[in-house]
Amino acid sequence: MARRALPASMETYQRPGSCTLEGRRDALRTLAAASFGLVVGTVRFPERAVTEILIRGGQVVNADGAVAADVRIIDETIAEVGPGLRPGLQARVIEAGGRLVMPGGIDPHTHLHPTFVDDLTTGSMAALTGGITTVGTFVGPQRDESIGGALDRMTALIGRQAIADVILHTSAWPPTAEFAAAMTTLADRGQPSFKIYMVQPDFGAQLGQLIRVLEAARDAGVVAMIHCEDAALLGAAVRRLEAEGRTSLRDYSASRPVIAEVAATQQAAGLAESIGAPMHVVHLSSARALDATRSVRAAGAPFSVETRPLYLHLTEERLLGPDAPLFIGQPPLRAAADAEALWRGLADGSIDVLATDHAPWTRAQKLDPSLTITKLRPGVSDLQFMLPMYFSEGVGKRGLSLERFVATTSTNAARVFGLYPRKGVIRPGSDADIAIWDPRRVGTVRAEDDHSNSDYSPYEGWSVTGWPVTTIRRGEIVVDDGRVLGRAGAGKLPPRRRWTRTP
Repeated sequence: MARRALPASMETYQRPGSCTLEGRRDALRTLAAASFGLVVGTVRFPERAVTEILIRGGQVVNADGAVAADVRIIDETIAEVGPGLRPGLQARVIEAGGRLVMPGGIDPHTHLHPTFVDDLTTGSMAALTGGITTVGTFVGPQRDESIGGALDRMTALIGRQAIADVILHTSAWPPTAEFAAAMTTLADRGQPSFKIYMVQPDFGAQLGQLIRVLEAARDAGVVAMIHCEDAALLGAAVRRLEAEGRTSLRDYSASRPVIAEVAATQQAAGLAESIGAPMHVVHLSSARALDATRSVRAAGAPFSVETRPLYLHLTEERLLGPDAPLFIGQPPLRAAADAEALWRGLADGSIDVLATDHAPWTRAQKLDPSLTITKLRPGVSDLQFMLPMYFSEGVGKRGLSLERFVATTSTNAARVFGLYPRKGVIRPGSDADIAIWDPRRVGTVRAEDDHSNSDYSPYEGWSVTGWPVTTIRRGEIVVDDGRVLGRAGAGKLPPRRRWTRTP
């Protein structure tokens, strides 16, 4: 990362004794304008003392490279990145020698809504402790509620509960003409994404109307997240199992065969290529489904891929024991060969994003004996441990590069979901969302340490090397050495850009 030439105002800012309030405002105004093409005259700063943090002596890692550098933060924004920076008179200095300074994680796929045991506060606490500064969750219109009303309701909840920043994905079914028309609303409101569940029983019958929704999404610059499992094939598998009297969770894997994921992924790829609508496959679990994405991506269709930690660290053998329900997600755990294929995909760029699909339950809820292959509580808690485990197993044991770690946990999600370059990168003008990592710290995954309201972890007892020690969200130190310092309601709903193809 080459050090950019600084404007005169920033050179003045660096000199001891010259850190005046107006000087700092001028410096940051100039840098913000240079970074984002802003009209300088429209940038306004409050008439109050500014807050400065200087992160000194660390290795700054972005998706495009790593360099030894210091990072200066002014209020909520990164003001300068470079070697040998000197602190202002009132700056807080964080010594980061021997540590990694990386963009805060962006987990675009969580479930922090009332169906589950976490709310935006406990979910934020877990995410921030694990180095994640922005989470995405879902909102659907309630009875007689408009899309705009649903966004208003969730925005108000963020203002009361969130500590991390939050982005919203709308979910609605069936794909009505009204929902197609609402694509413009999503884009105008700065939350241009929604989710499709191909597991809906009437998915095939609604396909024609869904194409109209996808066309509207394409035209409005809205990303469609898509759960790829073919409803008809799942239904057929369940009917066969029910005829044999095999309805307990011991037969869960058989009820959701790999071919259902493969067929649905192929269809989603076909829709993306035919319509040109941006699509993002969530929680991809198998080698064959990953193979189904390659041709459409090679053809240049706007088609991104996400997987989740459950499929990297655990395999189908976990579904054979008495505690099997604790490990159930949708799709189910796969074979070891599938896990290896996903690791390769993360390393070689075939998979863009690692996200938790955080869906927290209690142990008692997951082990409920009334659950069957059709009555499920799928998902696990993973916000606090996703990044440390990925770092330990990927960077530490498999040689995953630091740049790919950052790309798959922050930068790519920022690009897909319209946050880049405001988030997902450490550079002047970007939000000061930063996680400082100790790559040598060793710890153990323990549910009792998890800030989530879930009371178990599927990774209990796992030894992990490499942990975030300080998390900064928009210039505020919100976690320091495991202590959550941020307050509920400080999180924001950042406006996002409409989807555009990026290089």
